[in-house]
Amino acid sequence: MAISSGGRDFDEFIFKRFGRSPYFLFCDSEDPLGTGYYKDNPSMIGVDGSGIVVADFVAKEKVDVLITGRLGRNALKVIQAMNILAYSAPETMTLMEGIIAWKEGGLTPIKEASLRLDNLDEVKNV
Repeated sequence: MAISSGGRDFDEFIFKRFGRSPYFLFCDSEDPLGTGYYKDNPSMIGVDGSGIVVADFVAKEKVDVLITGRLGRNALKVIQAMNILAYSAPETMTLMEGIIAWKEGGLTPIKEASLRLDNLDEVKNV
Protein backbone atom coordinates (compact mmCIF):
# COMPACT_ATOMS: atom_id res chain seq x y z
CA MET A 1 0.00 0.00 0.00
CA ALA A 2 1.11 3.58 -0.66
CA ILE A 3 -0.17 6.77 0.96
CA SER A 4 0.65 10.35 0.00
CA SER A 5 2.01 12.14 3.05
CA GLY A 6 3.09 15.57 4.21
CA GLY A 7 5.70 14.08 6.55
CA ARG A 8 7.44 10.96 7.78
CA ASP A 9 5.20 9.86 10.65
CA PHE A 10 1.98 7.88 11.00
CA ASP A 11 0.44 10.93 12.70
CA GLU A 12 1.02 13.08 9.60
CA PHE A 13 -1.94 13.96 7.43
CA ILE A 14 -2.69 12.41 4.07
CA PHE A 15 -1.49 14.85 1.43
CA LYS A 16 -4.29 15.92 -0.89
CA ARG A 17 -2.28 16.39 -4.10
CA PHE A 18 -0.83 13.09 -5.27
CA GLY A 19 1.76 14.51 -7.68
CA ARG A 20 2.95 17.17 -5.22
CA SER A 21 3.04 15.03 -2.09
CA PRO A 22 6.42 15.54 -0.38
CA TYR A 23 6.59 11.92 0.80
CA PHE A 24 4.96 8.53 0.38
CA LEU A 25 4.43 5.91 3.03
CA PHE A 26 4.79 2.36 1.74
CA CYS A 27 3.63 -0.46 3.99
CA ASP A 28 1.82 -3.75 4.33
CA SER A 29 -1.73 -2.92 5.38
CA GLU A 30 -1.75 -5.82 7.86
CA ASP A 31 1.34 -4.56 9.72
CA PRO A 32 1.87 -0.89 8.82
CA LEU A 33 3.97 -0.05 11.87
CA GLY A 34 6.27 -3.04 11.35
CA THR A 35 6.66 -2.70 7.59
CA GLY A 36 6.28 1.03 6.94
CA TYR A 37 8.97 3.05 5.19
CA TYR A 38 8.93 6.50 3.61
CA LYS A 39 10.31 7.71 0.33
CA ASP A 40 10.67 11.23 -1.01
CA ASN A 41 8.59 12.23 -4.00
CA PRO A 42 10.94 11.98 -7.00
CA SER A 43 9.11 14.76 -8.84
CA MET A 44 9.11 17.79 -6.56
CA ILE A 45 10.39 20.17 -9.24
CA GLY A 46 6.98 21.78 -9.73
CA VAL A 47 6.43 21.23 -13.43
CA ASP A 48 3.47 19.75 -15.27
CA GLY A 49 3.51 16.00 -15.64
CA SER A 50 4.59 15.19 -12.10
CA GLY A 51 1.58 12.91 -11.66
CA ILE A 52 2.82 10.54 -14.34
CA VAL A 53 6.31 10.38 -12.83
CA VAL A 54 4.93 9.80 -9.34
CA ALA A 55 2.40 7.19 -10.51
CA ASP A 56 5.24 5.27 -12.15
CA PHE A 57 7.33 5.63 -8.97
CA VAL A 58 4.47 4.21 -6.84
CA ALA A 59 3.85 1.37 -9.32
CA LYS A 60 7.52 0.35 -9.15
CA GLU A 61 7.07 -0.26 -5.41
CA LYS A 62 4.61 -3.01 -6.39
CA VAL A 63 1.69 -1.70 -4.34
CA ASP A 64 -1.88 -2.74 -4.99
CA VAL A 65 -3.59 0.06 -3.04
CA LEU A 66 -3.05 3.82 -3.11
CA ILE A 67 -4.57 6.29 -0.65
CA THR A 68 -4.37 9.98 -1.53
CA GLY A 69 -6.53 13.06 -1.70
CA ARG A 70 -7.01 13.24 -5.43
CA LEU A 71 -5.45 12.16 -8.73
CA GLY A 72 -5.05 14.06 -11.95
CA ARG A 73 -6.08 12.62 -15.31
CA ASN A 74 -2.67 11.33 -16.37
CA ALA A 75 -1.74 9.90 -12.98
CA LEU A 76 -5.08 8.10 -12.80
CA LYS A 77 -4.47 6.53 -16.21
CA VAL A 78 -1.12 5.14 -15.04
CA ILE A 79 -2.50 3.93 -11.71
CA GLN A 80 -5.41 2.19 -13.41
CA ALA A 81 -3.15 0.66 -16.08
CA MET A 82 -1.02 -0.84 -13.30
CA ASN A 83 -4.16 -2.30 -11.61
CA ILE A 84 -3.60 -0.26 -8.45
CA LEU A 85 -6.82 0.46 -6.55
CA ALA A 86 -6.90 4.16 -5.64
CA TYR A 87 -8.91 5.62 -2.77
CA SER A 88 -9.61 9.19 -1.76
CA ALA A 89 -9.17 10.34 1.83
CA PRO A 90 -9.69 13.78 3.35
CA GLU A 91 -6.62 15.86 4.12
CA THR A 92 -7.75 15.96 7.78
CA MET A 93 -7.12 12.21 8.12
CA THR A 94 -3.79 10.92 9.43
CA LEU A 95 -1.94 8.12 7.70
CA MET A 96 -2.94 5.61 10.38
CA GLU A 97 -6.56 6.78 10.27
CA GLY A 98 -6.47 6.32 6.49
CA ILE A 99 -5.24 2.74 6.81
CA ILE A 100 -7.96 1.95 9.34
CA ALA A 101 -10.65 3.65 7.24
CA TRP A 102 -9.52 1.67 4.16
CA LYS A 103 -9.63 -1.62 6.10
CA GLU A 104 -13.16 -0.79 7.27
CA GLY A 105 -14.33 0.15 3.76
CA GLY A 106 -14.67 3.80 4.70
CA LEU A 107 -12.75 5.38 1.81
CA THR A 108 -14.14 6.32 -1.58
CA PRO A 109 -12.62 4.63 -4.64
CA ILE A 110 -11.19 7.14 -7.12
CA LYS A 111 -12.91 6.52 -10.44
CA GLU A 112 -12.50 9.96 -12.04
CA ALA A 113 -9.65 12.43 -12.20
CA SER A 114 -9.78 15.69 -10.30
CA LEU A 115 -9.49 19.05 -11.96
CA ARG A 116 -6.08 20.64 -11.91
CA LEU A 117 -5.75 23.27 -9.21
CA ASP A 118 -4.86 26.04 -11.63
CA ASN A 119 -8.10 25.29 -13.52
CA LEU A 120 -10.27 25.57 -10.41
CA ASP A 121 -10.15 29.38 -10.42
CA GLU A 122 -11.25 29.38 -14.05
CA VAL A 123 -14.18 27.10 -13.21
CA LYS A 124 -15.23 29.34 -10.30
CA ASN A 125 -15.14 32.45 -12.50
CA VAL A 126 -17.42 30.98 -15.19
